[in-house]
Amino acid sequence: MSADLNVKKGFIRVLEVVLFTFLVFGVLMSSFFKYSDSNDWSGVQRLALSHDLLFAFEKEKAFESVLAPLPYSYGPNSYNINPLNGTTEKILPTIYDYEYEVKNVPPPRISIGCICDSYQADWLRSILEPNRSLYTVTILNQGNFSDLFQTFVIFGGKNLEPYRENITAALEEGKGFVLVSNFSSQPDNMTRELFGIKYTGGSYQDVSFRFDDSSGTVPAGISKRYINALRRVRTEGENFTGKLYLKDRTYSVSQVLEINCVNISLCSGCLREGESCTIANTAKISLFKKDLSALRWIDIKINSESQNPRDYIFRDYVPLNVERGRDSLLYYGNYAMANAVVGGYGYSYETEPRRFWIYDYDKNHDDLNLLLKTGIIWSTGEHFFISRKEIPEKRTVATHFFTGLRNNSIPFTVKLYTWGY
Repeated sequence: MSADLNVKKGFIRVLEVVLFTFLVFGVLMSSFFKYSDSNDWSGVQRLALSHDLLFAFEKEKAFESVLAPLPYSYGPNSYNINPLNGTTEKILPTIYDYEYEVKNVPPPRISIGCICDSYQADWLRSILEPNRSLYTVTILNQGNFSDLFQTFVIFGGKNLEPYRENITAALEEGKGFVLVSNFSSQPDNMTRELFGIKYTGGSYQDVSFRFDDSSGTVPAGISKRYINALRRVRTEGENFTGKLYLKDRTYSVSQVLEINCVNISLCSGCLREGESCTIANTAKISLFKKDLSALRWIDIKINSESQNPRDYIFRDYVPLNVERGRDSLLYYGNYAMANAVVGGYGYSYETEPRRFWIYDYDKNHDDLNLLLKTGIIWSTGEHFFISRKEIPEKRTVATHFFTGLRNNSIPFTVKLYTWGY
């Protein structure tokens, strides 16, 4: 009898706890499920639609036609956002507006302020072709760091210290800076700070040098872009011939009209578009595109003959007077040939400036020209809004990570902002 009584008492206590829990839940329920904004449910719906839309874009590879259109070797062109807008407007109700933010992809328009002479500006324009982005190169005076430009390219040993205030203001806005220069003496403080230069003095030497640790964030990012960028080789004359300069060697290039292919010296066989060959001890190269109309150029990709295609080895006559540091991108022994620096002035991803320095190399070298082109594009910050709409503070944001465009293995992020009226 005593045992039965204890069981009944225990049951009553459990029942009391359950009833008390329901009572507390009833009192607090209004707080748990109170919505101060009647549009919260519509925000949840927009967010779900946004995530579904981004997943669908990944499955259908929709951003490839928007951000990496083909062909683009005939000249620069702007990204085609019409298919993107058309699909988005069909999915989202008409009372909503939207904007796409893209990170880790070059912007559709690149505006470069060049502190250089006309010859250097023309040469810079030539190495930027071909490029998916529309680009402009404008010659500036030394102190004109206007906010109209995304990045600035500086040639030669300029004294940047008098322009510290203007440069710092540009850096705080996320602007990039690129320096092509050798040093015969200690550079000014601003140059050392800006590009991570540690001058030690020294002579010149003919050496082979390579990308630094390709597993590092900055070197890996630039080297990945390097092997996915294109180098244009001009072919001229009645036989449509040209020269390709890799490392310290020159290779003859000729277009064979009868069988629509390209001969490159030391390549076995005549290359058609999409085909590759390995030049021993130099590089693996691929014929990406050839000019089918005037036959004035071919576009090639430069990979590597090693197992890791990002570890390309360069060769040139280089100055041994800048100490290798943790930000070194290219090196030989204890000496740096190029530095890539991120951050230090900005407050978020959108305002983190990128700075790239490379020594004043032999400009006949196609592989080094390609590296400078890659560094310039990287310095833009690779971040933009597709439609450049004003986004209100009250909005929903869906984020999606993509593994790359057209198998380039360079991950990028897309954010879809939505808001109602």
